[in-house]
Amino acid sequence: MQSSVIFRSFYTICAVLLLSFASGTAQSSDQPKVPVLEVTGTSATPLTFDIEALRAIGSKEFETSTIWTKGVHRFEGVPLNALLAHLMVEGQAIEAAAINDYAIQIPMSDALSDGPIIAFAMDGEPMSRRAKGPLWIVYPFDSSSKYRTETVYARSIWQLNRLHIIK
Repeated sequence: MQSSVIFRSFYTICAVLLLSFASGTAQSSDQPKVPVLEVTGTSATPLTFDIEALRAIGSKEFETSTIWTKGVHRFEGVPLNALLAHLMVEGQAIEAAAINDYAIQIPMSDALSDGPIIAFAMDGEPMSRRAKGPLWIVYPFDSSSKYRTETVYARSIWQLNRLHIIK
């Protein structure tokens, strides 16, 4: 009889802890910031950014469909042109590389105010690695036919974790 009381108490405590973690109340506000993007070619040492640092540069949202997802989604991220302005860099191109080492060159001319963003959220939620995150270069494909080409699709690199400025 006493063991069933202990087990019920144990399960109650587990349920309370599980609910508090699920609601976010048990999470510490002092969690370490995890770098998600490294930028090289701007200074002698690489620069790193976490999601909050990218968001602080300024974020933009747009809705678009992609050839990799179903339907129209709302993407949020730092505009590529805003990141480059923040870094105060000029160059010929940007080499973007993914976690799996896929890399592609993006010409600086793509960094327009109506151009791509480095998305860190889709439909208001952070993107997991499985969902092409944590970062994905997304162009506003539905806004213009100039963004619906094989060349631009190849530049839409997901699981982005490195940028190198080519001068």
